[in-house]
Amino acid sequence: MMSRCHWYSIRNRLVDRRMKRLLTILTLLACCLVLYADKTASKPMSDIEKESLARWQKIVDLKNSSQTEKLAEEATIQMEWFSKQGEWDNYYRTWQLKANALSAMGKLKMALQETQQMLNDAKERDNKLGRAMAYKQIGVIYLNMKQTEPAVEALKHYAELMKDEADDFSSLSNIYYRIAKAYDYDKAYDQELRETNEWVKYLREKVGKVESPEVRECYNSCYLARAAAYIGMKKYADAKEALDTASHHVHLVKTSLSLHHYYKMQARYNLALGDAAKALLYTDSVKIVTNEKDDHTDDVRAQALMMLGQGLEAAKIYHRLYHERDSVYGQETRAHLDELNTLFKVDELKADQQRQRIRYTMLATLSVVLILLLLGFFGWFSAIKQKKVNEQLRIANEKVESSSKMKLEFMKNISHEIRTPLNVVSGFTQILTAEGIDVSESDKKEYRERITENTDRITRMVDRLLLLSDLHSDTLIGSDDQTSVHEIVAQAIEFSEIAKHTRPVNEDSSVVFENHEPDTQIPVRTNIRHAFRSLAQLFENAMKFTKEGSIKLFVEDSDTMVRFIVEDTGIGVPAKEAEHIFDEFVQLDTFADGAGVGLTVCRSINRRMGGNLWLDTNYSQGARFVLEIKKG
Repeated sequence: MMSRCHWYSIRNRLVDRRMKRLLTILTLLACCLVLYADKTASKPMSDIEKESLARWQKIVDLKNSSQTEKLAEEATIQMEWFSKQGEWDNYYRTWQLKANALSAMGKLKMALQETQQMLNDAKERDNKLGRAMAYKQIGVIYLNMKQTEPAVEALKHYAELMKDEADDFSSLSNIYYRIAKAYDYDKAYDQELRETNEWVKYLREKVGKVESPEVRECYNSCYLARAAAYIGMKKYADAKEALDTASHHVHLVKTSLSLHHYYKMQARYNLALGDAAKALLYTDSVKIVTNEKDDHTDDVRAQALMMLGQGLEAAKIYHRLYHERDSVYGQETRAHLDELNTLFKVDELKADQQRQRIRYTMLATLSVVLILLLLGFFGWFSAIKQKKVNEQLRIANEKVESSSKMKLEFMKNISHEIRTPLNVVSGFTQILTAEGIDVSESDKKEYRERITENTDRITRMVDRLLLLSDLHSDTLIGSDDQTSVHEIVAQAIEFSEIAKHTRPVNEDSSVVFENHEPDTQIPVRTNIRHAFRSLAQLFENAMKFTKEGSIKLFVEDSDTMVRFIVEDTGIGVPAKEAEHIFDEFVQLDTFADGAGVGLTVCRSINRRMGGNLWLDTNYSQGARFVLEIKKG
């Protein structure tokens, strides 16, 4: 019988052998793994792969620095190289960024054409990434058009195709960003927040807390989307916390793209808080770091300007946004999208198309109604306009009739004004020249004075008629006479003979003439003949309509003008006739002497010399005329 110790010895030896075999097998497996890993790790990148990566990185850098126009140009060059070298992944990624850049530049038609070509090319090559990039771009275009439902649908198609691509976390993160943006446009803030929660979860599982710029860009976009959701939900404390987290990433990365999105969200946050000035500053910052078209930032800027009371600047922005958005929905753009919908097989949206048709039908109906209303309005407007024309014709006819009557009255007055002094002149001349009539020297003197007086009266009348013939001329009258205010007043007094017909010179007169011109000499450069005759006309008018009281002259001097103010205590002029009296042939008192042309001629002449003549309606004790003469 085998002893127990011997049995234990045999068992231990068997175990040792088995353990040695197991260790040998594990060692061999380990060596194989190490050799495979070394072989894999040590496999160098080819020169083409290195250059492909470098060229792609150049495109990414242009995108991150928001050099949109440069990106569109550079993409065409790099796509040609990628195509020749068979680098199809970078080829389609670059193509998508080119189409996106064109869309950001407002060249929507070109962006649609590029997207369509990209899809056809990817289908011919049976390239999954190419088709995915086409889905992504159509989602971007729909999103730019605020068509959120088809945008989300297209973006989810992209995500489904790319979910198994282990190394493309950045592209999938970008899809989360755009889906969240779509919910933001719809103001579906709860859904937007849920999307960002899924986004954060995806990033933490996929990349964790890797401190690379690319990862920070993704986290920055995610927390900015969370801030947008919280702003929409009016949870401003949570929004600030999300913005602070985004700020931590964006200020470490400092790319134009990350700063662009961060400043844009800060502008929106401050606008929501009511700090319009700060919101406006952040929109300025957006414009500084990027040249991309961003109608959302412009909308925030317009709202901030409205809050600051700068409505005109805000209106300009809204006007431009209206035309840009209207162009996005143009017929040609819609046709391209319809064609892309067919190619993408995203057109399960028949219900939406039906709604569009209903809207177009309603729009057509409204257009017809609007046209009918416009026709009715123009008919009404034409009737009103015709009525105004008829009224103007009626007034013109009345003026013609009135003018004809005034001309008839004028002819009568002229006949009277000329016949009366002619009769006097003729009568006294016959007496003086008749034979056999003995006339004393004193009577002869009186007759001669009466003849001279009436001859002067006829001469003045003829002078006014000659001036009246040039009444409507626009030709300026030369003012080259160097004179003074005192000289103009003196000649006007002499020419009108006002001193002979008023006190204190004429003791029998019941009217006093008061000359209040200043003692100092005031030089004037004018046409002295027209100047003193205009003032004399005012004296004559005052004498004609003032039977008792006073006639006063005042002079006011300024840098460029001299005003002669003649006021009397006569019958005065009603305020409503203040301008009418300056019309041709107008006489308010039909029994008064004169032809009704004196004031008309005076005003016309003085205006052509750079002065004026008007009636001061504030004076109520008679009449006050103001003659303004330019000093030269």
